Amino acid sequence: MHRPLILLLAIALAGCGNNESARQELARLNVSYTASDFIEHARQGNADTVKIFLDAGIDTEVKTRDGQTALMAAALANRIDVVKLLLEHRADVNAKNKYEGTALMSAAWKGHSEVVDLLLEENPDLDLKDSRGMTALMFAAWENHPRIVKALLNKGAAVDAKDASGWTALMRAAFRGHSEPVQLLVEKGADVNAADTNGKTVLNVAEEQSRPEIVQLLRNKGAR
Repeated sequence: MHRPLILLLAIALAGCGNNESARQELARLNVSYTASDFIEHARQGNADTVKIFLDAGIDTEVKTRDGQTALMAAALANRIDVVKLLLEHRADVNAKNKYEGTALMSAAWKGHSEVVDLLLEENPDLDLKDSRGMTALMFAAWENHPRIVKALLNKGAAVDAKDASGWTALMRAAFRGHSEPVQLLVEKGADVNAADTNGKTVLNVAEEQSRPEIVQLLRNKGAR
């Protein structure tokens, strides 16, 4: 047998041995080698156990019944060490759950800025939409997370993307009275005259919700 072939076989066998050792370690810890246990440990932030699962050969893209991956669970729970570990093992940053949500959307919604930064380093698709048409930028604007709004905009997120009702991130921020996200969005060229599917404009939204500071800002930028 040729020497290179022998070397490849040896490496493959060593890998199998490592996988088996890792599975034995999980058994010793009374942890089942299942997708649900893997994702639950990611959610709980048990980085050491997640590493054993990965060493045992588990697929990073296994999902719960709701379509949640380990990366989504870790991002939602702000488990930074686990997020780093999963990304090192090439977890899919654009994977979607049954509601079309992604890890980035979850982190943006919850305001987990460090997780968002880690995910952005992997160049995810910033403009993916969930089942309601929501983007990560919309979630950040709605929940008043200006640092995340700025990070997403600086990475090139579509400032005027619309959800299923025709609402933009600016409309969402104006509705909730979040002045800083409104300012950031306007500075990035958000359409101050955007209208939803019923013809309601950003200015209409701000006026209806009695947001005088935002109304003035929008008018100064040409809203009508």
